[in-house]
Amino acid sequence: MTVGRVRAVAACAHPGHVHLGRGDDDRDAVRIDLTPLRAMAGPMLLVAAVWPLLPVHPPVLCPLRATTGVPCPFCGMTRGVVAAIHGHLGASLALNPGAVVVLAFAVALLVMWRWRSLVVPLWSVVAFFGTLWAYELFKYTTGRPL
Repeated sequence: MTVGRVRAVAACAHPGHVHLGRGDDDRDAVRIDLTPLRAMAGPMLLVAAVWPLLPVHPPVLCPLRATTGVPCPFCGMTRGVVAAIHGHLGASLALNPGAVVVLAFAVALLVMWRWRSLVVPLWSVVAFFGTLWAYELFKYTTGRPL
């Protein structure tokens, strides 16, 4: 992932590069290399599909929550992806709304195999993680299950 000034021009001569946003040259953007994410998408979907069949579930430990007691933006993501892949969208959204986004992105990565990189505005990345964290903190302060 590269952060900085990225020319998000609509006339990009590189096939396989997906540009999201307005295309202004002066905007900060994040270029995400999709190759390693694509390599993880298939195994993630496979593990999520067989997760309920495992006799023992390995603990998923959050370093932030373990040291401070405060949930991170990803708390509930594993359980949310497992719930979503098994069709329990309500439970998935309650655990972590980002799980549905991650699942949709993983499927898109496997289907859209020609995509090599993705360029998104930096503000959208900050807004996504900020929203996830605000939701987790809301659940934390109101006593809802994390």
